[in-house]
Amino acid sequence: MLSRIVPAVLALALLAGCSSPPQALTLVETKSPVQLLRNDAWYRLPEVMVKQDSDTSDKSVACDDDPTGRMRAWHSSTIALVNNSQAPRVVLAGDNLAATFVAQGWEADRSEEGNAVLTVLTRSASVAVIEIEAVEKTAEHRASIRITASGPCVSTAGADSDEVRGLEGD
Repeated sequence: MLSRIVPAVLALALLAGCSSPPQALTLVETKSPVQLLRNDAWYRLPEVMVKQDSDTSDKSVACDDDPTGRMRAWHSSTIALVNNSQAPRVVLAGDNLAATFVAQGWEADRSEEGNAVLTVLTRSASVAVIEIEAVEKTAEHRASIRITASGPCVSTAGADSDEVRGLEGD
C-alpha cells in the first residue's frame, strides 16, 4: 500500500511544486495528481449546491500541437448538476470556488460567453491547469458547474498504446 502512495505523493509534489515543467514526466505520473486536483475542487463545492455528479471523465487527450497523437495530456473532468433552489447562485458558486484557489496562489482568468462563465486557473508552481465553468439554467440546460483539471503534455507511444489504454481502463 505504501509503495503506491509514495509515487502518487511524489508526482503530486512534482506537479504542484515545479517552477518549470519537468522534462521526464510520464502520463502515469500525471494522472493521479490531476485527478486529485479535480477531486479537491469538487469537494470545495457547498454540498447544498450539488444535486449530483452527472458526468465524470478521466482520459488522455492528444496535445493540439502534435499531429501524431504521441504527445498527450491527462484530463480529469466532472460536471456537478446544481439543485434548482440553488440555480440562481451557480455563477457566484463558481466564482467562490475559483476564489479558494486564488487564495492559495493560483491566478484566475475569467471570461463570460452567453449563459456560461469560464475561469481558468494557473499557477507558476504547477504544470496543471484547472477550469471551472458555471452554466446558468436555461430552457435547454440545467444549472451546472464543470470542473476540469489538465496535466502537461507528455510523451507517450500514442492513443492505442498499452500505456494509454491501461490508464484509460480499456
